[in-house]
Amino acid sequence: MKKIAFLLAFFLPLYSISQVTCTAPANGTILQDIIETHFLGEGVTVSDVRFNSSLTLNSNQFGTFVNPDTSGNNIKLKKGIVIVNGNIQDAEAGASAIHSSTSNPPSNGDEVSTPLTDLLRGQGNTNSLNDVGALRFKFVPEGEQVSFKYVFASDEYPGYVCSQFNDAFGFFISGPYLPNGTPANLPGYEQYRNTNIAIIPGSDPELPVTINTINTTTQSSTSTCVTTNGHLHIQQPSGSTINKMQGYTIALDTKKVPVAPCYEYRIEIAICDVSDAIYNSCVFLGANSFKSDSYKLSVANVGDTQDTLLVKTKCSSTNVSVKLNRPANNDDTYTIQTAGNMVEGVDYQFAAGGRTMTFTQGDTVANLTINFLNNPADVEGQIDSLKIIGQYLSECAPIDTITIFTIVPPLLKFDTIVQDTLYCKNGLPHRRLFFAKTKNELQGVAYKWTSNGEPIGETPNQANNFIMIGDTTTQMTVTVTANDSCGREISHNIFINVNTGVTNILFDKDKICEGDSIILSFENPEDVSSCLWQSQPADLRLSQNNTAFNAVAMPAATTRYYLTIDDKNGCQARDTVIITAYPNVKASLSITPKKLTFSKAEAQFIDQTFNSFTRAWNFGDGTTSTDKQGYHTFPNTEEATFEVVLVAYNEAMCPDTAKAIVIMKPDFGIYLPNAFTPGSGDRNSIFIPYSSQEVDYEFAIYNRWGEEIFFTKEKKGWDGKQKDGNYVQDGTYIWVLTFRDGNGVLQRKKGTVNTLKQ
Repeated sequence: MKKIAFLLAFFLPLYSISQVTCTAPANGTILQDIIETHFLGEGVTVSDVRFNSSLTLNSNQFGTFVNPDTSGNNIKLKKGIVIVNGNIQDAEAGASAIHSSTSNPPSNGDEVSTPLTDLLRGQGNTNSLNDVGALRFKFVPEGEQVSFKYVFASDEYPGYVCSQFNDAFGFFISGPYLPNGTPANLPGYEQYRNTNIAIIPGSDPELPVTINTINTTTQSSTSTCVTTNGHLHIQQPSGSTINKMQGYTIALDTKKVPVAPCYEYRIEIAICDVSDAIYNSCVFLGANSFKSDSYKLSVANVGDTQDTLLVKTKCSSTNVSVKLNRPANNDDTYTIQTAGNMVEGVDYQFAAGGRTMTFTQGDTVANLTINFLNNPADVEGQIDSLKIIGQYLSECAPIDTITIFTIVPPLLKFDTIVQDTLYCKNGLPHRRLFFAKTKNELQGVAYKWTSNGEPIGETPNQANNFIMIGDTTTQMTVTVTANDSCGREISHNIFINVNTGVTNILFDKDKICEGDSIILSFENPEDVSSCLWQSQPADLRLSQNNTAFNAVAMPAATTRYYLTIDDKNGCQARDTVIITAYPNVKASLSITPKKLTFSKAEAQFIDQTFNSFTRAWNFGDGTTSTDKQGYHTFPNTEEATFEVVLVAYNEAMCPDTAKAIVIMKPDFGIYLPNAFTPGSGDRNSIFIPYSSQEVDYEFAIYNRWGEEIFFTKEKKGWDGKQKDGNYVQDGTYIWVLTFRDGNGVLQRKKGTVNTLKQ
């Protein structure tokens, strides 16, 4: 009798030290929990799981298995669920099968599995169905294909191959259905009605999997026996304890039937004994192998949180992978979309092939590469995001999304580098070590030393490089360029200058007066480490601070000063300067005359100062002059005194002052009358000198015989009396007047006066 098998394969490596063991879950266990844990794979959701019409387990025909060793003649599935047309213990390792085990509770008759019954009756088989085990459930696929792995095993191998005793099995799929349970007529999708998908792979026309179609017999005894599929069969040697089932198929995939995503389908996995209840058979269904097309997106080195940051440079990249849960066909592709704040072509670009991943036929993984770029707007430490959005498969299939976070690495910088240097001319030529070291480099760094665009030095492509600075060098620029393996480049110029030893003395004045001091200094003191001042002839004041950057000097005469400096590079420079100390002047002047009258108001002035270089006169009347000598007319309208000041300067403009007084008075005149009237009591009763200026005088009166009869020094006149107090007789008398005139000259005048009595 022909049997049809529908099995799920789950391939995992096993150990060779143990064999298949079967476990019967406790009665009352919810069947959906068992299916979801031990059979269900990606891309499928299940509901209404039943075994022999019950939602909970109540049969010894259904359980789970584990198989640590899939090598050799062992079952080629590592674990999963098992259905036996008898007790599931007949499906595990052991010396021999219990040929007569039966289902408990009994599950016999056509009504236990309508699809299996229809299959047998359609073949004209009228024998009874015994120990029927039927697993059925509803499922909704996310993808467009559904399949699983299985192994069909039987105790009828090898003795009943190509006989009429063929336990029956089959995997029957129906659908699609609308939510209300009615069939859905969808354009482009086949409407299945208990379609058996336990088909020999590659058979044309299609052959169901049975004992008579997969075996290793060499001679057929029935017209329905096929002996060409021995490569799909494993036969146990006589006495083997690998499994109580004596023969079984390799792990097979069900026929991959197209399904409409997101619509409901139904499947029934059924097996039974035909005619009798002995020589049991079973199907092993591979763990997690019941699945529809499912894709799993992943990105290399990206975790689930932002703590995982990829370095963003033009030499960094990441690999995007998609895993298909079945071997790919030659036309399978997967296209991603992107979002986030990273811009394609600016922050990243796809390698050849772009956004679409193409599977190689038979592979389960496809890849594409995203190369990151250096964005000129990037800032060190900046974090950007690139969201990878998986391909849309169906309304009920979740779309994978993975966010890549990138961080802009620290800029490539020089950590240590040789500094600009000033050399002494007399210290050349010089072989100098130039060195540089970077930090923040990525994947190594290369150096290049150049000058004027040409390589320079003994090792121009190394971090340390000796360069000769020649004795004809005046200045030189050496450029070091560093490139890391990510294409980041930096450069730095080192400037070499040669000092020819030049310095300049600075001073606050070059002409000084005898006894004065000056400050001597020099240009760019910040570049000088030491100095020494000297003088000729010796300057005692300078000798007290001859190493000071600002030295005090006190030359006694014309003196030459010498400066020697050592700059901070050890270069010497010299300079000299002459400072002249001029003798001090003693101002002296001459004003002639110093006493002037209204009619003689001009006086001569002379600068009589020895060694005067220039001068300034102030005549006290609001006028000045710089002439060495000359004549000056003073104001002559009124009596006045003028202070004449001369400020004389030597060549260093050191001054001295001399002063003189000029007196302006009216012209001098003195008058005595020739007669007066003594004792008259009027204004003519006194004989007295009359003068234009106040003047001191001596005044004497003599008679005709030369006798002095009056004398005074008190600026008073003669009242006509003799020394005895009596008036003189009328007559002529002699007077003598001694006085100093307006110029202070002593004068003596003599005359006569007549006395007239009333």
